[in-house]
Amino acid sequence: MLERIREGSQGIIAKSILGLVILTFALAGVGSYLSTPAEVNVAEVNGEKISRADFDQAFQNERSRLQQQFGEMYATLAADSAYMNNFRSEVLERLIDETLQKQFAAELGLRVSDDQVREAIRGMTEFQVDGQFNNDRYQALLRQAGYQPDQFRELMREQMSRNQLLIGLLSSEFATVKDMQLLAKLQQQSRDIEFVRIAAADFAAKVELTEQMLQDYYTTNLQQFETEQKVAVNYVEVSAAALASDTEVTEQQVAEYYQANKARYTRDERRQVAHIMLEAEEDDAEVAAKAEAILQQLKAGADFAQLAKAESADTFSAENGGVLDWLAAGDVDPEFERVAFGMKEAGELSPVVRSAYGYHIIKLVTLEPAQVQELADVSADIANSIKQDAATAKFYEVQQRLAEVSFEVPDTLEDAAAAVDAKVVSTPLFSRNEATEPLSAPAVMSKIFDSGFITERLNSEVIELDNQRAIVVRVTDYQPKRTQSLEEVKAQVEAAVRAEQSSLLAKAKGEEILAGAAQSSLKAQAEQASLTLEQSADTPRFGGTLDGQIRAKAFAMPRPADKPAIELVTLANGDTALVSVLAVKDAEVTMVPEPAQLERLAEQQAEQHYRAVIAALKAKADISRNLREAVTDTQ
Repeated sequence: MLERIREGSQGIIAKSILGLVILTFALAGVGSYLSTPAEVNVAEVNGEKISRADFDQAFQNERSRLQQQFGEMYATLAADSAYMNNFRSEVLERLIDETLQKQFAAELGLRVSDDQVREAIRGMTEFQVDGQFNNDRYQALLRQAGYQPDQFRELMREQMSRNQLLIGLLSSEFATVKDMQLLAKLQQQSRDIEFVRIAAADFAAKVELTEQMLQDYYTTNLQQFETEQKVAVNYVEVSAAALASDTEVTEQQVAEYYQANKARYTRDERRQVAHIMLEAEEDDAEVAAKAEAILQQLKAGADFAQLAKAESADTFSAENGGVLDWLAAGDVDPEFERVAFGMKEAGELSPVVRSAYGYHIIKLVTLEPAQVQELADVSADIANSIKQDAATAKFYEVQQRLAEVSFEVPDTLEDAAAAVDAKVVSTPLFSRNEATEPLSAPAVMSKIFDSGFITERLNSEVIELDNQRAIVVRVTDYQPKRTQSLEEVKAQVEAAVRAEQSSLLAKAKGEEILAGAAQSSLKAQAEQASLTLEQSADTPRFGGTLDGQIRAKAFAMPRPADKPAIELVTLANGDTALVSVLAVKDAEVTMVPEPAQLERLAEQQAEQHYRAVIAALKAKADISRNLREAVTDTQ
C-alpha cells in the first residue's frame, strides 16, 4: 500500500513542483526558433497564441528526454507514426495546460517581483562559474539560445508565477489518519472473480471484407497513412574536441607549462591540531590558572582526548577529542595560528595560548610538509590542458573560416570543408523523428525543415551547437509529406478492418451470452458456448497475473447481492470478457501512519485536485487546436 502512495508522489504535480522550484534551464539550442521567418500557431487559448516555434522547442526537449530514457529503443518508438502523433498531441496539451496555469495565476493576482526574478537567475548553476554568478557566461548562453535578457527574464517570471500557483495547490492539501486507513483498506481489499474470455481471433474467418468497408476505414483513418516530410542533407561539423585530438604536444611544451604554472602543482604545508579551550572574553587569571593546571595534567600523562571532552568549551571539537579540521594559513585566530604553525613534531604540546575566544592548550596531531607534484605525475594533465587551450583558440579561427567560405561558395560544401580540413557528411532522406546528432539539435532542425531553406538549396549560416561545436548544413534532396493511396496500404487496411470486425463479432457473442446468463448462469452459458469459465480467488487490487482490464472491471463492479452481477468488457487486444464478482474481502486496517506517509497521501490528493483544476479551466476556456495545419504550413 505504501508503495502505491510512493508511486503516486511521482505524479505530474510533484514533478512540476520540483522542476519549477529548481528552475533549471536546458539552454542547448532552445530559443533558436525565435528567428523563424513566418510565425505559425499550433493553438490558441483564450486569445493567447501558442506558436509553432514554442511547440517545436517543447517537442525537441521532450524528444531528447525520451532518447536518453529509452536509448536504442527510441528508434523503434519513433518509427511508429501513431505513437509519434499521440506524442505530439501530448506535448501540445502540456503547452495548453501551462498557458491555462499562467492565465489563472494572472487572474488570481499572483506576481513575481523583479528582485525575485533576478535572484532566481543568479542562483541558476548554468550561469555560475566556481559557484558564483558570472554575467559574461549569462550573456553568452542567452545569445547562444537566441534570447535577449528581457525575454529570458519574462520567461522566468511566467515560470515562477505558475510555480506560485502549483505550490499553493500542493501546500493547501492535507490528509488525516482516517483518510489513510480508508485508503489502505481499499488498496488491500481482494475479490473472488470468475470470467469468460471470447477471443476475437476465433471470428476472423467469419469476417467478409468488402471494398466499401476498406474504403470507409481508409477515409476515416487517413492520418495513419500520411508519410512525414523528409530531407537529405550535406553538412560540415567542426569542434574544439576534434581539433584537440589532432593537436600534438611536445615534451618541451609540457616542461615550459609546468615551470610557468608551478604554483598549481604545489600544495602548501598543512597540519591538524587538537585543542582544549577555556572560554574567556577578557583576560581572566582564574581561567588562565585552570588552563595551566590542565596543561600540567597533560604533561604528567593525562589523556588529551578525555580532558578535551570533559573541559573544552569548544563542544564540536570536544566530541572528537579536541581534533580540528586541517588548518591552512588564515583559518584561525592569529595568535592561535602562530603557535600552531610553530610546532614541529606530532604529539607536541603548546603552552597556554590566549586568543580572542579564551585560553587554549594546543596539541599537534599530524604535520604534512609542503608537497610539489613531480612533472612526471602531471605531464598527462598538462598535455591535455595545452591541447584544450590550443584547440579552443583554433576552433574560433576555423569557425570563422568555415563561415566565410560557405557563404562565398553557397551551392556546395566541398570548398568550405577543404578550407577547414574537414569532411562533408551526406545523409539519406530522414524525417524529423529520424534525425540524429548533430542534426537533431533544435537550431539545426529548425533550419533544415524550413520551407524557404529547402527551396534555396544553399548553405546555411554557421549554426553554433553546444560545447564549442558548430555546423554548416545544406539540403540536397526533399520528399514532401503525402497521404499514401489505398492501394499502397491495402494489406494494412485489410488487417485492421478484419481485426475491428472480429472484435465486434466477439462483442456481439459476449452480449448474447450476457443476455442468456440473466436467465441461467455464466457457467451454464459458458458451457453451452464451449468456452472456459476461469476463476481467480483472492485477487488483489494491484499486481498479480490477471489481465489488468479484467481486474480493473472487477474492482469497479458493485459488491455481489443475491445473484452476482455480470458485466462485459472489451480488452485492448479486441477480445471480449464477461466478468462476475463472487465475493469481496475487506482487510482489517489498524495501522497508524507516519507523518511522511500522510504527506505523500496529501501530494496524491493535490495531484487529483490539480487535474480537476486544469480540467475545469479547459472546460471553460476557448481553445482551438490546429497542430496538423501548422505542420502542413511549414512543410
